[in-house]
Amino acid sequence: MKKYVEIPKNDVDSKVENAWFGTCRKNNIPFITLKSRTKLADVHWDYISYPTEVDRILKGLDGQLRDGAIAIFKKYADSRSEYTANDLLVWFKNLEIPKAKLAAEELYDLVAGYVERNRKSNQA
Repeated sequence: MKKYVEIPKNDVDSKVENAWFGTCRKNNIPFITLKSRTKLADVHWDYISYPTEVDRILKGLDGQLRDGAIAIFKKYADSRSEYTANDLLVWFKNLEIPKAKLAAEELYDLVAGYVERNRKSNQA
């Protein structure tokens, strides 16, 4: 299964990004994008594709998702890299492209895992 979309440099109208957003919303999966430059890439996740019930789950994580995301970032970052992270948004900047792809996959698994576990516990 596809865990993120690579946004082409020439996607000035955001067609690829918008199509991926629609896929994520339809399938209730994390909206993760990867934007590459020559050697570096940015990984971005935003909760906006999830329905309101998931917003409540994410807001109730008390920094757990943020801390997991930071651990992923530290695994792949170097001195040029930066991050922004909370339980609703994660942005890794300036990761080497192969490492950014791995980080995007791990970030997907992290977010999807929290959402799935908490949906099940809320239904129990």
